[in-house]
Amino acid sequence: MARIVEIRLTGDGLEDAYIRFGRGPNVVTGDSDTGKSYLLRLIDYVLGARELSKVIDEANGYSTAWLEFANESGKSLTLERHVAGGNVRAYPRNIVDVLAEIRSASSGDQPGVPADVEDLLWRRQGKSIGPDVTSKVFPFFGIPENVLVRENADGSTQRLSIRTLLPIVLVDEESIITEGSPILRGGFSQTPEKRMFSYILTGKDDRGIVERESREIVSARVQAQRDLIDELLVPLNNRLKDRVESEEEESIDRLENTIGSLSDTLAANSDERSRLRQSRNENYHLVLKSETQIAAVDGLLTRYRLLDERYASDLQRLDFIAETSHYYDALQESVCPMCGQAFGGEDHRHADASFKAEEVHTSASAEAAKIRGLQADLKSTISDLVERDVYWRGQQERASRALETIDRQLDSVLTPARATVRNSLNELVQKRLKLETARADRLEATRLAELKAKLEQELSEPAPKSTWAGLDPMAVTDLCREIEGVLKEWSWKDDVRVEFQEDRYDIKVNGKLRRSHGKGFRAVMHAALTIAILRYCTKNGKPHPGFVVLDSPLTTVKQRSGQPAVEAAEKDRILPSIEPSFWKSIAKTDASVQVIVLDNKEPPQELADDLNVQLFVGPEAEPGQRAGFIPPKK
Repeated sequence: MARIVEIRLTGDGLEDAYIRFGRGPNVVTGDSDTGKSYLLRLIDYVLGARELSKVIDEANGYSTAWLEFANESGKSLTLERHVAGGNVRAYPRNIVDVLAEIRSASSGDQPGVPADVEDLLWRRQGKSIGPDVTSKVFPFFGIPENVLVRENADGSTQRLSIRTLLPIVLVDEESIITEGSPILRGGFSQTPEKRMFSYILTGKDDRGIVERESREIVSARVQAQRDLIDELLVPLNNRLKDRVESEEEESIDRLENTIGSLSDTLAANSDERSRLRQSRNENYHLVLKSETQIAAVDGLLTRYRLLDERYASDLQRLDFIAETSHYYDALQESVCPMCGQAFGGEDHRHADASFKAEEVHTSASAEAAKIRGLQADLKSTISDLVERDVYWRGQQERASRALETIDRQLDSVLTPARATVRNSLNELVQKRLKLETARADRLEATRLAELKAKLEQELSEPAPKSTWAGLDPMAVTDLCREIEGVLKEWSWKDDVRVEFQEDRYDIKVNGKLRRSHGKGFRAVMHAALTIAILRYCTKNGKPHPGFVVLDSPLTTVKQRSGQPAVEAAEKDRILPSIEPSFWKSIAKTDASVQVIVLDNKEPPQELADDLNVQLFVGPEAEPGQRAGFIPPKK
């Protein structure tokens, strides 16, 4: 936790306007228009407000706002921001040291810039991750830098910033009497502030929750899908506009039957072609075999007939020899061709030859008989071969005729029939394909139409609401007991009962909503809630900056001294006992935290030291008195 040490305004040629605060309670009191509320606006501005929400004439000429913090570790943090706007500068030192270095290093119109300065964004925008005020002050306050809180009902999260946290820390004079929630600012989206309050009570952020797609994204996606379906339906409907579904179904059935019949015919044709090809193959091989056998038989017959002729020639020669031997003895004498001697009665023999006609006749007859036997066998063999030749020639002729018949059947009957059936089948298949395409188009069109109707219904129906857990009831109960304790200190009765209305994020005291009271009680109850939150977080170790600033918790009507008194309306007044009890309670604030009260009402003199009171007297201030936050210009 931390505390505010000093608020300061600086400007060229002007005396610094500053105020310092101590630990525990601090009270700035005095007339209206003395700069009390302006202090809170300066704190708010330096901590990242878009602009300085309050401008006072007395501050003309001042250019820079300064804010100094100190934390439990004794470290200092000074923030600087030009009152015209822009980013923030941070220094890890107190304001006095920073200004002393700047002013000592300044030359002419150019102020010096300390080396330890750090530039901070006054607020991160878009997807920026640069250092900003939150990333600097949260760690200094002891709060994690990257706390995530849910920002909408879809579950998307955002980083908790100091701006979201400020409603429980800075309570200005308008917010303190508002009839609205003291926690919610009433902006467009209140979810981050609600989740901030839950984080303060429990110390647990919304890290890890699963985000649901936003309604805008879902609607855009559904509309895109619907538009795409419309584009897909246009060509489908164009193709189907001249078609009748019932006729198409009947045509498909008829085509199925015809295609089945043609397929059977084509299958039978194929089977017959296969059978004929098998038969043709068998006959073809038979022709080849017959031709081979005929060639072999013809070769043998040729050789055997030549042999038969040889046998016949040999028989004729042997018959001639036999017949010659018969006539041998009747031959006239003649000269021997071998020796030249005349054949006579005396024995005429040669040493190496002899001739007997009987032997020659006998030998020729025997040889002729042998040849006739061989010739008879040969004729039998030739007869067998002739029969075989006749057989194989018959086989060849039959097989050749069968081949001609098969080829004629294949070429003249089956092949044309097959081509005709196949062409018819292809035509029918194409027709069926078109009808099936039309059927598929119709089914697709029906499916797309149903999907489109479903998408249109989804667009027309409200988005389902996500159910998110509310505030921790135990933590809320403990906070209510803390508020009751504060109210008792402020003179409420001991039986005071405080309830938290989660639907309004406001409190109800003794059964009556805060908003139902007048301004005075609304302010006091708002202050009690703010003080109780600080005490609750301190006691339970929950995240909190450690300080609160309350503007006008006791004053509902502002007036300056010297002006006629203006009485608050009866309904806007508080009980007389509340004011002194309030001051006594604030005076007992522990030094570990800081409470700064800005109010026109002055606390009792006896509590001035305990409350660290600083009095802004106003324009009539005497020497030694402080007129206001801005020193009078000389």
